[in-house]
Amino acid sequence: MPRLHDAQIELPDALVRNLVDSLFPQWSGPGLRRVESDGTIHRVDRLGDDLVVRLPFIDWAVEDVARDAARLPILADALPVRVPALVGRGVPSEGMPWHWGVYSWLDGRHPSPGSDDDTLIPGLVAALKALRNMAPDGPPSPAAFDAALDDVVTRPKVQVLTPEAPWALDVWDAAIEAGAHTGRAAWVHGDLMPGNLLLDHEGRLASILDWGAAGIADPALDLLSGWTCLGPEGRATFLAQMEATPAQIALARGLALRKVAWGLTYYEATLPGFAAILRHVLAQIGDDAMSA
Repeated sequence: MPRLHDAQIELPDALVRNLVDSLFPQWSGPGLRRVESDGTIHRVDRLGDDLVVRLPFIDWAVEDVARDAARLPILADALPVRVPALVGRGVPSEGMPWHWGVYSWLDGRHPSPGSDDDTLIPGLVAALKALRNMAPDGPPSPAAFDAALDDVVTRPKVQVLTPEAPWALDVWDAAIEAGAHTGRAAWVHGDLMPGNLLLDHEGRLASILDWGAAGIADPALDLLSGWTCLGPEGRATFLAQMEATPAQIALARGLALRKVAWGLTYYEATLPGFAAILRHVLAQIGDDAMSA
């Protein structure tokens, strides 16, 4: 695995095996197989056929396990798709300074934006509407986003994109003009990227993974999936079915642009799969700008 962050810790194979065997002797028999992914803050290993081990390798994710213990059962009951179940809570020990988790393994494949839109959209809309219908009781989402407050740090990064995306600052300014959310807050996933969705063999949404950014926020945040997970025609259908307002669309498009501005240069050399997803997102934003 490439080194993604200066501050990340090393998690060699032998350490992962020792952590599982010492803390969960009931799972010392099944083999461990590292899962190649475009994840940016966790090492992921499949444990036997039914479990997965997720260990944070940077302190950005240190609260995930405790929060998952509280939120995943609630989400599992409310959503029409599967979410992972936390079945073991690892504690800090030598070589691993933070809590980590053992979760249920969920089968499926990640969507290919523009190719799976027709079968993905019904499940995606149903899942997001179910989130919005949940009682808004829970912690704030770490993905909560106010473009105006974020402008001082994000505008310089957006400006870096302008040689290949001359419309980028206009998109960012439109997100600022949309204003802060003043309506009803709701549960959001907060990071709907292709790697966090799983489809069944018919291309329907079966599972949503990685709820680390979940919590209460502006429900427009999850419209992000229109640019990260869909192509142009699918996005138009999705936004219409979600009854998205122009202000919500501007905000979600700005959030999508922010992901690109912060992540593309940062991960282009070290995590090319993730960078390719961000390039797709940039192309989708550009398609909107050119068609306006």
